[in-house]
Amino acid sequence: MYKKILVPLDGSAPSLDAAKQAVGIAAALGSQVTFIHVLPTLGSYINLPRLYASESYNQLIKEFNAQGEAILAEAMKKIDLQGITVDTKLESGDPAMKIIEVSREEQYDLIVIGNRGLSGAKEVLLGSVSSRVADHAPCPVLITR
Repeated sequence: MYKKILVPLDGSAPSLDAAKQAVGIAAALGSQVTFIHVLPTLGSYINLPRLYASESYNQLIKEFNAQGEAILAEAMKKIDLQGITVDTKLESGDPAMKIIEVSREEQYDLIVIGNRGLSGAKEVLLGSVSSRVADHAPCPVLITR
């Protein structure tokens, strides 16, 4: 039924709980699992003099990549993978839109996502990532608590 499962991770406890549930589902069904972390974009964050913008931008990109890799590695260490193979993927962009795009392009059958992440007050204004994914995903979405 669910051959490919996509699990967005942001380093929060709810996202790790979602990953644990996804791995359990995958172990029971023989599914493939991919953990994905979406790096933020910097367009609106860069407000530096032109002379330093390039160097600062590159440094921030390196830091975001390192943080993303660390989040994925931490999940791989903390979760009992129950003998299944888990792939990891780093993307960048708007988290909800990128998760939806990847799920559509790579034909995932299920997205398992935590109900709350690290977005904080921004969530009140923009809506949660999990809500936007559930509203627009091309496949079923399991929102875990």
